[in-house]
Amino acid sequence: MPVMSQEERIAGDKRVREQLGLPMMGANPNGSASEETLQVEREIVGAMAYGFGEIWSRPGLGMRERCFITLSVLTAKYQLGPLADYVRASLKVGLTPSEILETFMQASSYTGFTAASEGMNVARRVFEEEGLTSPEVEITPVYPMDREDRIEAMKRVGFECGMGHHGARNPQAAPLQYLKSGVWTEKAKDLDVEEDFNMTGGQYGYGECWGRPTLGYRIRCFITVAALQALFANDQLQFHLNTAVNLGITGEEIHEALAHAGVYAGIANWRNAANVARDVFLQRGIVEPA
Repeated sequence: MPVMSQEERIAGDKRVREQLGLPMMGANPNGSASEETLQVEREIVGAMAYGFGEIWSRPGLGMRERCFITLSVLTAKYQLGPLADYVRASLKVGLTPSEILETFMQASSYTGFTAASEGMNVARRVFEEEGLTSPEVEITPVYPMDREDRIEAMKRVGFECGMGHHGARNPQAAPLQYLKSGVWTEKAKDLDVEEDFNMTGGQYGYGECWGRPTLGYRIRCFITVAALQALFANDQLQFHLNTAVNLGITGEEIHEALAHAGVYAGIANWRNAANVARDVFLQRGIVEPA
C-alpha cells in the first residue's frame, strides 16, 4: 500500500474518528493559552492525525481487530484514562461488553493481574455510564474449570496452536529456535519449583484464558502480541509471533498489528517488535535473508 497523500491522511483521520466517536489525538478544547502556544498545539494535533489517518484507516486489519489491539496495549501500559475512551469507542464499533472483558482476561497472563483488573474496573464504569450494567449488581465468582479441565484445555490449545513449534496440529513440527537474549538456554534443566510454576502458569494462561471459546485464537493472538510488544517482552513476543504464523495470520497482518500497537506504545517499540518478527519470518520462510 503506497504512503498516503496529505488529503488521504486528513480524510482517513476524520472518517476513523467519526467511527470511533473520538476527538483528534492530543486535542483538548479546555483552558486558555497565548496565540503562539495555541498555534504550536494545533500543529502537534495535526501531526498526530498520523495515528487515525495513516494507521487506523489502513485496510490490512478490521476496526474490531484494531480495537482489541488498542485495549490490550493501553492495559499493558496502565493508561487508564485513554482506556475508558477506547472502551466506549470499542462499544461504538460493535464489540460487546463480554468481548471487552475477555480482552482483559486474555491480557492478564502477560500484563499481570493488577493491570487487567484495573482494565476491568475501567470497563465496568463505562458500562454503567452507558446503561449496559447496574452498579447495584454484586459480582460473585464462578469457577468455570476444575484442575482436570484446565490441564485438558492447556493440552488442546498447545496442540491446536502449535505452541513453540513451526506448525499447528502436528506433533512432529520443528521446534522454534529461541532468541538468545540471556533468558532461554538449551542445556539447563528446570528446578522442581520452576516446573511447578510452569504448570501453574500454563494451566491459567492456556487453560483458563486461551481455552475459553469466546473471541477465538486469532483475536487472542492479537491481544497477546500487543501486550507483549508494549512490555518489550521480546522472548515471549517471538514465541507468540510464531504462534500467529501457525494460526494463519499473514506476515502483512502481523506488521499491521505491530504498527497499530506502536501508535500507543511508541514508534521505537514498534521497530523493536518488527525486528523480533523478522527473526520468526526468517525461520518460517516468510522472508529471505538479505
